[in-house]
Amino acid sequence: MSGVAPEPPEPPGAPGVPDESEFAQAVAWLQRLSGDPLAEAVPGRIRIDAVSDAAPRPRHQECRIEATVEAPGVPPAPVVLEVVIDRRFWPRVGHVLPARVPPADPTALEVEWEALRAR
Repeated sequence: MSGVAPEPPEPPGAPGVPDESEFAQAVAWLQRLSGDPLAEAVPGRIRIDAVSDAAPRPRHQECRIEATVEAPGVPPAPVVLEVVIDRRFWPRVGHVLPARVPPADPTALEVEWEALRAR
């Protein structure tokens, strides 16, 4: 051990370091190449129509959610999701959460569950 602290990483956009947009482009390319349904996803949202009740314990538990997927150019579609959620941030009927929605299969969406923490 030399006792010298390592240099901090260069920030995005520094010479020789790809910026975030190049990284995002690479991710999108890999998603398309692998046939990932999210490759063509558009920004959208889910509106929670029904949700299972949370038990008093344990802290993390399975939650069944019935929701409607909404995105520009995509007809509204019903979806049933089963996810493990922290009981402190349990969703409620009427909550709207951001999501990435593939137009070809709106049920193969990716929901931003972290948005529940902000409520």
